[in-house]
Amino acid sequence: MPKQRTNIVGILDIGSSKVVCFIAKVGGHGRLEVIGIGYNHSGGVRAGVITDIKALERAIVQAVEAAEKMAEESVQRVYVGVTPNTTISSMVMSSELLVSGHEISNKDEKKLLFQVLDKYADQGLEIIHSFAYEYMLDGHRGIGSPLGMYGNKLACEYHLVYAQSNTLINLTNCMARCQLDVDNYVLSAYASGLACLTQDEMDLGVTLIELGGGATSVSIFHRGQLIFSDGIPLGGTNITNDIARGLSTDYSTAERIKTLYGSVLLNSNDEHEKIEVPISEDAEEVNITSRAFLVEIVRARMEETLEILRTRLDSSPAARLGRGKVVITGGGAQLNGVRDLVGQVFSSTVRVGYPRIIAGLAESTRGPSFSTAAGMLIYAAEVQFTRQPDYSNKGSGTFSKVVEWFKEHFVA
Repeated sequence: MPKQRTNIVGILDIGSSKVVCFIAKVGGHGRLEVIGIGYNHSGGVRAGVITDIKALERAIVQAVEAAEKMAEESVQRVYVGVTPNTTISSMVMSSELLVSGHEISNKDEKKLLFQVLDKYADQGLEIIHSFAYEYMLDGHRGIGSPLGMYGNKLACEYHLVYAQSNTLINLTNCMARCQLDVDNYVLSAYASGLACLTQDEMDLGVTLIELGGGATSVSIFHRGQLIFSDGIPLGGTNITNDIARGLSTDYSTAERIKTLYGSVLLNSNDEHEKIEVPISEDAEEVNITSRAFLVEIVRARMEETLEILRTRLDSSPAARLGRGKVVITGGGAQLNGVRDLVGQVFSSTVRVGYPRIIAGLAESTRGPSFSTAAGMLIYAAEVQFTRQPDYSNKGSGTFSKVVEWFKEHFVA
C-alpha cells in the first residue's frame, strides 16, 4: 500500500446510523479540498459504544474503500470522531502556578496544563481535548492570554473532555483491524461546532444541539471555546423504532415513513390526511393511519429527548452563557417543525446549522447530517497546517506518552 502523503488527511465519523469517511488535500494556510467521499449504513455501534467490532469493521472498510477509490489515494492514518456518552464525558478543572520573578511564557501555560493532565495519568482516563477557558493572574479574571505579563500567581480553568481508557483501546483496536492508525480522536460536538457556528456565536455564547441517529448531544461555546458538553443515548433511531411499534411495521418502512411524512408540528389537516403503512417492506397488505397519529409519535419522543437535554444543561453553571442562542444540527435537525419545538423547550432563538462549504464537498454531503465530518476536516487541517500536536490527545490510548512529553519539555 502506498504511503499516505503528508498533505492528505482522512477522517472517520462513526455514528449509530452511518459511517462517513472524507479524504482531503490540505493546501497553503490550511485550505481544504475534499477529494474522496465514502459513507454507508453503520453497524456494530450504538450511541458511540461498540457493540459488535466485526460489524463495525465491515462498515468502516466499505466507507474508507469508497473514499479511497474516489480520491485515488490511500489513507493509513485517520482522525476518528467520538460521541459524548456514558464513557466519554467532560469536566471543569482549575490549576495554579507561582510565576513571580519572570515574564509569563508558553512554558508556564504548559506547566499549568500538565498539572491538570497529570491527575488523570493513573485513573484509567484519557484526555481527548483540553480547552483553556479563562486565565486568572493574581485573582484578576477574564484574561484571554497571559503571555508576556508579570504577576505572582497564575491560574487557569480548563474544560477537559475525557474517555475511559478501554473505550479508546477498543476503538483503536477496531481501527487496527481495518489497517488504520489513529491520528487523533475528536469530540463530535466540538467538530460540529467548528463546522456550523460563526465566530461571533462562539465568542458571545451559544448552545449547540446535535440531533444524531443513536445519540443527541448538547454543548456550549463561549469566548471561542467549548466549555460544556454532554450527551444522551436517544436519537433518530428511537423515533423510527417508536414509529415501527406504533404503526405495526418494520424498521425500514418506519424510516421511510418518517422521512416522507414525519413532523413534530400538528396541522389542522393532519387528522384527515391518511397514510398507507405496509406491514413490512415487501408486503402488499397495508394498514391505514392518520398523519396526526404519526406526528403524535414523533413529537412525544422528540419532546422527551429535548426535555432531558434541558435538564442536563440546567444543572451546569455554564448554561446561562449559551442561553440566548441555540443552533441545531445533525440529521434530526431536518425534521419538519423541530426548530420551532427546540425554541419552545429552550425558550431561545434557534437556527439550523449547516456545515461551512468546503471545496470538493458534494451537494449531497453539505447537509446538517454531515456537520461532524466537515468539522473533523477543519480540525485536522488546523493541526496539519500548524504542525502543532494537540498535547491532550494522542489518539492511541497512550496517555503516559503525553505525561512524559511534558516532563521532558516543560518540567524542571
